[in-house]
Amino acid sequence: MGKEGSIVQCSLLGLICIVAVQLIYATVLPPLPLLPLPTARQLIWQRREQIMFFHFGMNTFTNVEWGNGRADPTLFYPERLDARQWVRAAKAAGFSLVILTAKHNDGFCLWPSVYTNYSVKSSEWKNGKGDVVRELSEAAREEGIDLGLYLSPWDQHEPSYGQTEQYNEFYMAQLEELLSKYGTISEIWFDGAKGKNAPNMTYMFNKWFGITHELQLLVNVFSDAGPDIRWVGDEAGAAGITSWSMINRSDITIGGTQNQLLNTGDPYGKDWVPAECDVSIRPGWFWHRDETPKTVQELLDIYYKSVGRNCVLLVNVPPNTTGLLSTEDVAVLSEFKQSIDSI
Repeated sequence: MGKEGSIVQCSLLGLICIVAVQLIYATVLPPLPLLPLPTARQLIWQRREQIMFFHFGMNTFTNVEWGNGRADPTLFYPERLDARQWVRAAKAAGFSLVILTAKHNDGFCLWPSVYTNYSVKSSEWKNGKGDVVRELSEAAREEGIDLGLYLSPWDQHEPSYGQTEQYNEFYMAQLEELLSKYGTISEIWFDGAKGKNAPNMTYMFNKWFGITHELQLLVNVFSDAGPDIRWVGDEAGAAGITSWSMINRSDITIGGTQNQLLNTGDPYGKDWVPAECDVSIRPGWFWHRDETPKTVQELLDIYYKSVGRNCVLLVNVPPNTTGLLSTEDVAVLSEFKQSIDSI
């Protein structure tokens, strides 16, 4: 074989080798993902950065943080209530999801639940025909804002509280009302908060989580232990300097004392449950006349210690007794938005 033939032969062999290598690489599967991974709904939640909480209810009118379930329903009278004002203020400040305390631990319901008379239907507001949850859900839908709800497990008014089976049935019935009558719910809030002298009570959390995901396919469930979002372990809006999205849910008891673990997460955790950092714009969670909002600089510091540390910030802005967000709170939110936009 001449020199030219050898060159041709080498070229053909080289081409065959290149094709063979390409075929081999084409059939090799990509590496498996390193578990755990976030769900699509968790990614949507994470990209929000900020969520707004509305603590509103009987406590707003009795001027306390924790009621006792015995306040007269006629005290609830938000004469100028305007849920659209709440939602527009949230939207203007850059928030894409708002959460309402549909029922706090005093047991007073902001919707006309068929399972109790301790609700807006026993108030004189709108002649007992009002429904705060309905008004907020409609306002949020009109403004393109998503809705979340908090339904307190502890209920100081309900007589069946302390009787595990009866109360869990009652609670799940109210939960089903909220999840089936007010459109899409993007986040539902559960916690283990209760007073030291509260009756012993076993909450059937797994059943609650199941019915929630069954009725609302896109909802994220919040609790100390998730399953979708976890509490950060404090109410200062501050995550650990390193805050992992991973955690072992089996290590967490809802209402327990694992605050440090909740604050930092676990780099070796087997469950993807990112943290939500809750804080109020005022000293209290409900509106009180003698309190003032945090400064913009204080909110920015909280923003860096929450969103800046891999978490979502949940800012509580409580409506006042007229049923409106206070002017000074809205002004601070506006300045806060401008500061974030300038970063």
